[in-house]
Amino acid sequence: MRIVVVSDIHGNLEALDAVLSDAARNGYDHLVCLGDVVGYGADPQACADKIREVVSKDERGRGMIVRGNHDDAASGGGDEYFNPNARMAVRWTREQLDAETIDWLAQLPMTLVFQELFLVHSSPYRPRDWDYVTTREDALMAFKSFGQQIALIGHSHVPFHVSIGRDLAGLELHAGEHLALDDSRRYLSNVGSIGQPRDGDPRASYVIVDSGIKCIERIRVAYPIDTAAGKIREAGLPEFLADRLLKGR
Repeated sequence: MRIVVVSDIHGNLEALDAVLSDAARNGYDHLVCLGDVVGYGADPQACADKIREVVSKDERGRGMIVRGNHDDAASGGGDEYFNPNARMAVRWTREQLDAETIDWLAQLPMTLVFQELFLVHSSPYRPRDWDYVTTREDALMAFKSFGQQIALIGHSHVPFHVSIGRDLAGLELHAGEHLALDDSRRYLSNVGSIGQPRDGDPRASYVIVDSGIKCIERIRVAYPIDTAAGKIREAGLPEFLADRLLKGR
């Protein structure tokens, strides 16, 4: 089974379209989303409409997508902890969304389990706190907070793979785009961001989890960044949000 995992679209329709086209070429059985469909970018409504259409459904017909902090803020949650650029963008975003979409975002779950995958936007440890996983201690707390073999996260916009033994010993960071899975270990994988990468590579990032050959593959996709950045400027959103798309930071 091949599962496409996307995250942090952030209203970037050009990046989302490019990733969906690339994923279709690669082939997949299911598509899941780790949240932050909106915020920062100039096409929040179009991105919400599209991801609702393409995301896979569970046995009860619910879309396999979890809530991100920008989804939460855009649908009535607090934005007081956002930096000024993010706060301005999320308040603009609220005004672009129709009532049905705001209600949909507000009802998204914080976590989901699909097969042997634990899906969450931020850390599996206290996901409602919107904490990042950036240190060894963060990773250890995350591993203690889910029971599946693999947890998939977003939030930081910086992709990584880290694993640990079943006994919670031997934490290891894995380099490279292709990660072979070992049944004796558990994994925490940040899938990166479609709409606003921050690892120095401006291309959109997503992963495919392949249970057949037991691997996680990270994929980067080029898209018309100038178009997306131009839309941000035309919308009157902060210039910084347009500039960082070009830099990937």
